[in-house]
Amino acid sequence: MRLFIALDIPAEAAAYIADVQKRLKQDVTVDRWQSLANLHLTLHFLGEVDESLVPAICEDMDIVSAIIQPISLRVGSFGVFPNALHPRVLWLGLRGQLSSLKQLHLLLGRRFELHEGLSYDRKRYRPHITLARGPHRSGDELALLDWNERYLAQEPPQWKARHFHLYRSELLPEGAVHTIIHTSTFDKDHSKKQALPE
Repeated sequence: MRLFIALDIPAEAAAYIADVQKRLKQDVTVDRWQSLANLHLTLHFLGEVDESLVPAICEDMDIVSAIIQPISLRVGSFGVFPNALHPRVLWLGLRGQLSSLKQLHLLLGRRFELHEGLSYDRKRYRPHITLARGPHRSGDELALLDWNERYLAQEPPQWKARHFHLYRSELLPEGAVHTIIHTSTFDKDHSKKQALPE
């Protein structure tokens, strides 16, 4: 099964991000605009996983979530991977309690290391919402600072993440279908469980 772990993006923030993407289309040409249907904030993409590992992944999520408080987040500014001179991915970042978000990502990764045959992304975590792939620049680099002023609200939507999910992703001809397999709630007591092995 193809799996990933992610937080919800609430409807108000998702609508704001979709509106930003819509207005940005007037200003930049890209290879492909990212579909914003079923919008979420990915923590770990696990790829193809043996079904026998799913109970252990769910337990890992519960163990880690027990020591993480709900996380306050809001939509941030524009960014690109790998850099503005050679842009391949255009995204919107996040602001708020990013240290808690990064701690969540790190602790999940440490749990996943315990399971043979389970792969996950070990690169430095940069929380973001992908808007487009292959943006084409005119001039030296993309006008990210200008776009921040023109397209982003002074007070973007903010929310408190109270749980996160394990999703199954099925790639169908009409597009990817994401189904929640398990949900873990932050700061929920899971007795006799520890965040890290002794």
